[in-house]
Amino acid sequence: MRRSLSIFALFAFSLHTPAFAADDDHVMGIWEGKISTAGWESRTVKAKIWGVKNNAWEGQFQIIENGGPIAEGSISGKREGSPETVKSVPFSGNLNLEGDYFLSATAAEEKMTGQLAPGKETKKGTIKASKKGGEPITFELQRQHIKPPTLGAAPPAGAIVLVGPGADPEAWILRPSATDRIAEGGLAIIKPSWITKQEFGSCKLHLEFVTPYMPNEGIGSQERGNSGVYVHGRYEVQVLDSFGDAPGVGTCGAIYSIAVPPPGACLPPGEWQTYDITFKAPRFDANGKKTEDAVITVLHNGMTLYDNMVLPHTTPGGVSGDESAHGPLMLQNHGDEVRFRNVWVLPLEK
Repeated sequence: MRRSLSIFALFAFSLHTPAFAADDDHVMGIWEGKISTAGWESRTVKAKIWGVKNNAWEGQFQIIENGGPIAEGSISGKREGSPETVKSVPFSGNLNLEGDYFLSATAAEEKMTGQLAPGKETKKGTIKASKKGGEPITFELQRQHIKPPTLGAAPPAGAIVLVGPGADPEAWILRPSATDRIAEGGLAIIKPSWITKQEFGSCKLHLEFVTPYMPNEGIGSQERGNSGVYVHGRYEVQVLDSFGDAPGVGTCGAIYSIAVPPPGACLPPGEWQTYDITFKAPRFDANGKKTEDAVITVLHNGMTLYDNMVLPHTTPGGVSGDESAHGPLMLQNHGDEVRFRNVWVLPLEK
């Protein structure tokens, strides 16, 4: 399993009260709070926790001062019993804070309370007290629910609405299938991939997506909420549950096989996320020879992943490997129930 230290950047996000997804375990996600121990009030505590299987979690815990971490470490938790009978989850882990500290905490009802005691957990599972001694440090965190800044953005004048109020139900090329359906709150992509009838040149694209919670698929798995947004049907911006994973050419926000996104933009599964994409189509001369590469700018949940990045070629899995001055929008089927909503395209002049 790949791991990386979490970067807790909220960008221009705001908090909101969510309508919980049916598969939300009320544990995985972003947590933030304060230390209550006297003399520590200026520090912030943050955690990022992701499911690794049913009723088991791993994560990263940090103490922040002056904008940067002064202590961090990995934590894990496991619930013995069903969520219906056991409402709390114990977490533990080792941190380094000018010496070893052992974290013990309990998450319940969207709140995590605990303490850091001098010492560390050994490989045998016992706690070895610190020779320096010292008093425990107590803390409390609240689970955060983040609203990206363009969530719910209304289509501007001239935009073509593809999913949402006013959308043309005939805008998509669909093969008849009993599993194709409009799901509550968005478009459920089951099979096949959805492709627009209309083709676009240069354009701006806004869409919102949510990945399913699939903890039994390992962190980094391409089976963990996989889909893709194919601009021109040829250049894929990856959709995946990459919360807690290290960025790569196949993680959420990647230009698949071409570019690795910076860390920190992904929200947990079950939370609505946004892509805002500006695309400049490639140009061709009268003989069909490409004279200018495609260029793309991608914002994920308000964070700029790529700013006018040149796309030298197409990515795998699209409608064609050949570039064109115009192309459709394709939302990829990869077998996972990823949902989309509020999808619109604004054509741009060359």
